[in-house]
Amino acid sequence: MNDAAFLPVAAGIAVFAIGVGLGRFAPTVALVVAILLVPLRVDVFETVYPATLLLCGAVLGRSSAMFRVALDEKPVLAATAAFPVWILASALWARQPMFVYPLLGKWLVVFVSLWFAAADRSESPRPLILATVASLVPNALWGFSERMHWVAPRGDEDLLRMRGIDWMGAVRGRALFWHPNRLGEFLEQAGILAAAGGLGGVLPGACLVGVVAAAAGVWGTGSKGSVAALGGGVALAAGWLIARRHGLGTSATRVRRGAAVLGVGIVAAVGVGAYAFTSHGGIGTRNIVFEHAANVIAQKPWVGFGGGNWSLLVAGAPMKVSRFWFLGHAHSLPLHVWAELGIVGVVLLFVFFAAPIVGAARRLSRSSGEWYAVGVGAAFAVAALFAHNFVHYFLRDAVDGIFTGLLLGTVIAAARRVREQSA
Repeated sequence: MNDAAFLPVAAGIAVFAIGVGLGRFAPTVALVVAILLVPLRVDVFETVYPATLLLCGAVLGRSSAMFRVALDEKPVLAATAAFPVWILASALWARQPMFVYPLLGKWLVVFVSLWFAAADRSESPRPLILATVASLVPNALWGFSERMHWVAPRGDEDLLRMRGIDWMGAVRGRALFWHPNRLGEFLEQAGILAAAGGLGGVLPGACLVGVVAAAAGVWGTGSKGSVAALGGGVALAAGWLIARRHGLGTSATRVRRGAAVLGVGIVAAVGVGAYAFTSHGGIGTRNIVFEHAANVIAQKPWVGFGGGNWSLLVAGAPMKVSRFWFLGHAHSLPLHVWAELGIVGVVLLFVFFAAPIVGAARRLSRSSGEWYAVGVGAAFAVAALFAHNFVHYFLRDAVDGIFTGLLLGTVIAAARRVREQSA
């Protein structure tokens, strides 16, 4: 093996080994480092990035603790495992079974990220919040700087134009991410978590910087979906937390006051969403891809054509949009899953995202303070991403799902602390 081939292998093994050690002896540090590495989209192997390798190593080192926590949360474990199992089962009827396994690997990264965060035992949410802010700020400012023409976007000019990153002088920021939408989806989740953490008293100054940076970065991406997700998610999370602080559920006067605050949050969220939708011109040319997805779904509505098989379903399809637009995904997470995995897959997808939040909701409702705010923020961040993905598809590479999985696990971890404190 020559040096050029050996170095990536050695680097990958080293990052994985570091992850194993951190997972075994310093799991909170592993979580922090994984969040910091998520935006570092530098190939170790093709489409395999440092955060993925480190997280997988940390999962191996933390496996026994994760197993105990998962067994203690059996309903959530069953609900979140059902979707990956269905993906694997689709190999039995897939048009091309070999395409199922890469998709399965991506969702398994989300799954193990979830349970890794759920097993976290740190007493304070400060490391999580600080890592989130430290990760989002430089990437948000980079994307903003690209939009402002202070920094030139990286890459081949023709490729940048094809991706709509640099088109007739209008630049959409992406930092180290493959596409502006991926940067936007990371920033919307991180920004909502930072907003909730700050309102809960966790490093409020740093969180304010994070939210402002996230807003600037999202604007820099030009993604109207991320504008809606970040603005709406922050408004709803803030409305919820402030309403609860004002005594929602106690005296009649405080109930009215809390309900009014929550109502303002809801109105603000709807307003941001309406602005984003109209300024984008509706769903635009996505309707062409959506119509094709609907035609494909009608052929096999219950079980679909097999996980990872979308690219085969659009081969040779006549559409009046660039093939770049629709070859990789259907620009809608539910429609994409429906085409590949049927209505059964769509139901299990909703369950995968909802189960950790629903399972934690009652326990979280009995708490307050820092972990409550962070748990609520993580839940709203995931919900915002899911809403955005009615018109997008977030999981192009495994690394895209790490932060989302960690947020889902954080909701469980926050709820478990409530139970432990009351025991």
